[in-house]
Amino acid sequence: MTAARAIGGLCLVCLMVAPVPAFAQLDEPSWGITVGFAPLWRVPNGLADALDADELDLEGREFRVGLVRGTTFGGEWGITLVHKRLSEDSRVTLRQSNDVISVVTDDAELLGVEVHRFFAFARAGRAQIGVNLGGGLAQLRGFVTGSVDPGDGTSIRAPIGFSELFTLTGREVNVFPLVRAELAVAAMIGDRTKVRVGSGFNMPGVQVVSVSLSVLLGRY
Repeated sequence: MTAARAIGGLCLVCLMVAPVPAFAQLDEPSWGITVGFAPLWRVPNGLADALDADELDLEGREFRVGLVRGTTFGGEWGITLVHKRLSEDSRVTLRQSNDVISVVTDDAELLGVEVHRFFAFARAGRAQIGVNLGGGLAQLRGFVTGSVDPGDGTSIRAPIGFSELFTLTGREVNVFPLVRAELAVAAMIGDRTKVRVGSGFNMPGVQVVSVSLSVLLGRY
């Protein structure tokens, strides 16, 4: 009986000190890095009335990099630096009394910080389906070129600050809200690398597709 108890106790100790299975370790929360890119986002022309604009044609691309914390088989949250660059073809037309002001975004961008959370609500093998939600603030940077037509056949062109564009509509805007709501599909590549493709609302516009890569660094 004593020998049986000794053997049983030894087995229990072995189970307690045995290495944790790899899949369990992979599903433990850990820190990582993430990078993302959206080749095209566009502001719907339907928002022209909200900005008191006659014409609204704004589009650009987005790049982001930051830190994440999550699991390989679950979701994640993170904080990222977001850079939205407006294309040189973007244009806004405003009307002030009898003056028509056309603005071309030659060198304009938004630079800000965003916090996001990816919720995975379905998983099949190494693929996940979920939603990616985020919010933050961005600063308006750079210059735009304004052209004023007073209606008498003359035209005046001058560079103005990007943030001063909203002053022409009677608004004081120094920072711009960032809001993200995407439906996304993620695929696990290797043990700790995840690629996610999403589409949806990305204030100040919508995006057809965005791609992000997250790499978890392990238990830290």
